[in-house]
Amino acid sequence: MVATKGFKYPDCELYDWVLNELHKRNINNETIGEIAYDMQHQYLPHLTVEDFGAQLDEVLKKREVLNILATGFALDNLAQDGLLPEPLQSIVANDSGVFGVDEGLSLSLSQLYGSIAVTNYGFTDKDKPGIAAQLDNSNGQVNTFADDLALALASAVIGRCGHGSKLNLEEDPVEDKTINDEFSELKFVINGKEVEPQGDLVYFAKPIKSDRKLPNWDLNKFVHDLGKAIDDSRELADRLEEEFNHDYYVNLEVGMDDESTWQLVIELLDNKMKLVDVINIDVDHFLDYVYLEVDSLSEFVDTPQMIAQFVFEHDLYPYPEDSNDLEEADDEDNELDMSEMTKALAAITPLFMEHFNSLIKSGSLDSLIDMLSDKEDNRKDDANE
Repeated sequence: MVATKGFKYPDCELYDWVLNELHKRNINNETIGEIAYDMQHQYLPHLTVEDFGAQLDEVLKKREVLNILATGFALDNLAQDGLLPEPLQSIVANDSGVFGVDEGLSLSLSQLYGSIAVTNYGFTDKDKPGIAAQLDNSNGQVNTFADDLALALASAVIGRCGHGSKLNLEEDPVEDKTINDEFSELKFVINGKEVEPQGDLVYFAKPIKSDRKLPNWDLNKFVHDLGKAIDDSRELADRLEEEFNHDYYVNLEVGMDDESTWQLVIELLDNKMKLVDVINIDVDHFLDYVYLEVDSLSEFVDTPQMIAQFVFEHDLYPYPEDSNDLEEADDEDNELDMSEMTKALAAITPLFMEHFNSLIKSGSLDSLIDMLSDKEDNRKDDANE
């Protein structure tokens, strides 16, 4: 089914409703932070329960997360009130072990945050620690979806911390050395001069003496840094708006699709902040384009320019309707001009025919024809001589 034209997604209403449902079930920064801390403290010992819990606020800003939570909580509420059709009512109300839809919905939430989140969700689903256990064992209250969704939120928090976020995570010095070694042969050309790549330029610098594709870790690192740049500020989105000639406002997001492929999602909004269109870019395809398809060493200087170039060259950009309206207006002007010319010719033609007939009657037209014939004969004689 095609979405109704003009429908505005109720992000604020959905966000408020989900927050209320979370509050009713005692799912909050503290209870989610405790699960994430217990799971990851040995790997990230410098992070506290509060550090992990703070990431829940970021997870809840993702529309896909809100959609999944709302669906699960709504089904629990309907089952609690006995409003689901049988036999689904009995299955959900009794949290049947072979039902599996609750786990499937929660797994889809975990997948938005990569393999770290998925594996941690699978592990916690067996033991159901913390708030998940309380929800699972609450007598008289249907939490068939809620207990699994709590674990999925904890796994999403773990995924954000594992892949990097606003938290100041220490980098592995050994890995840093490897990365620096790999990029040691890269050069960047600006105004005819070779310079060492800095910041996000490193992703778009090419090996001077090699056309090989960079190793696999480069994709993961790029996704990590791109996500961090988006989370830390609006700068990347603002600069991309400039590349799009300020046709739209831009929201950016990095996540995985249903096939576990990293995607850069570019939401385009009009000046009323209404969603106009969405551009989805496979990040691995984008980097292949940068390293293998761009002919020159590089004429670009930063990430927004490369993203914009990719969008335009792959015909992914929806041009504003105003430009189409302008073309239609031009066509209407042309039609109007032709109509006016037709009317003018219709008015002139009778006058011309009347004058032409008077020339024939007076014999003036015959004299004119004879004179033109004499001139033509003279030109032929001159040419023969």
